[in-house]
Amino acid sequence: MLGPGDAAPSFKLRSHAGETISSDDLKGSWVVLHTFPFAFTGG
Repeated sequence: MLGPGDAAPSFKLRSHAGETISSDDLKGSWVVLHTFPFAFTGG
């Protein structure tokens, strides 16, 4: 589990446009990662 101030591990995600984004490509930039924990769960 990450704590406040910890560096995020490397990861890859798909953008809303379908592009694969790597966290390594964003090093040195400010990034906001927004998740939707209940998206597509049917609840």
